Amino acid sequence: DTGAENHSYPGVIVARHETQESFRVGGRIEKRSVDVGDHVREGQILAILDEKDLRLSMESAQAERDAAVSNKDQAITEERRYATLLSKNVVSQSEYDLKHLSAEEARARLEKADRALKLATSQLGYAQLVSSNDGVVTKVSAEAGQVVSQGQSVVTVARKGVLEVLVDIPERKIQDIKATKAEASLWSNRDIRFQARLREIAPSADPATRTYAVRYSLQNADSSVRLGMTATLHLSEQARVHTARIPASAMLNQGKGPGLWRVDPNSGQLTFLPVTVDCYS
Repeated sequence: DTGAENHSYPGVIVARHETQESFRVGGRIEKRSVDVGDHVREGQILAILDEKDLRLSMESAQAERDAAVSNKDQAITEERRYATLLSKNVVSQSEYDLKHLSAEEARARLEKADRALKLATSQLGYAQLVSSNDGVVTKVSAEAGQVVSQGQSVVTVARKGVLEVLVDIPERKIQDIKATKAEASLWSNRDIRFQARLREIAPSADPATRTYAVRYSLQNADSSVRLGMTATLHLSEQARVHTARIPASAMLNQGKGPGLWRVDPNSGQLTFLPVTVDCYS
């Protein structure tokens, strides 16, 4: 066999990087501002949670801090007064020590209240889901009125940049694709082909189809290539020279590698000929 083998696989155009945007706190979605296909900018609001519960938490934390401030001021005043009385030997050292410990406890309580207020304020800010990158919305996973948990995907944004072809390659061909020339064409225009470069092979096969998800980067994609388009990946294997399919029983290994007996058609003489096995099937 001295000819090259060509294989074609269906695929889809995807972005190299996709971000599943999610809220950092849970709650009920009050409004979603984008739909599939919308172009978004970094920092743009994608969705908003109902702020009522978060605002109540912040107001509660503010009240706790106000109480902690008053308690600290009172404790410090008491500590100073007892320090003056101690200098005049009116109170004992142990009585002053109790007031000093109360003042230290009040300072620690205020520090704790400050941190709780900062956390509650931050959580109120998390009620707005903003895009972390410029890109295109490729998927919407939640609607207004739906209650979502912390970290649950709401909107998927494909970053602007290199486009790729995602295909499923059978496991019997996965070892051959690294040294194979690849091109991609769109189903909307099969006459134009784009250069494709292998970028990623999934570490494990799909348990149902026994195929590997493989990504090829498109090197010269133009504006006609859009996310979600159906594509065809064309693989051209290098030509094989002097290969033949023979029964496994015809081969013999005498300790120096596989080989077979060749009969000279003129003299009938047998000669042992070493061979290299390309594959077993």
